[in-house]
Amino acid sequence: MPKVVSDSWVMAEARNIPRSVAFYAMLGLKPSMQRPYYAELKVPGGTVLGLHSMGRVHGARRKGPAEGWRIMLRVPAIRTVVARLKRQKVRCTAVKRAPGGAYFSSLTDPDGNRLTLIQMG
Repeated sequence: MPKVVSDSWVMAEARNIPRSVAFYAMLGLKPSMQRPYYAELKVPGGTVLGLHSMGRVHGARRKGPAEGWRIMLRVPAIRTVVARLKRQKVRCTAVKRAPGGAYFSSLTDPDGNRLTLIQMG
């Protein structure tokens, strides 16, 4: 089987990116990348924490709690990967475009653990 995943990280929603970055700074983590809608923090040992803005959804402020941490798997051609998974009876969400230009699709493993495939834009 060809290599599909090129790298990975964990990501969570943040209502306020600067506030979240300040919180993680108290743990000694500094952003390696920070934009208005996204920040990455590198953790010793190689883990990358991504924080993305909950922002606005269809013109309205997103309500309710954040969805928690999610494992992100970067793939080179998301539509091809999703089509192949669907042929293998894996249920994937439709490919959507994120505010920063990345494309993503979510799925669960056989035990119900959430994963997100992402192709950077």
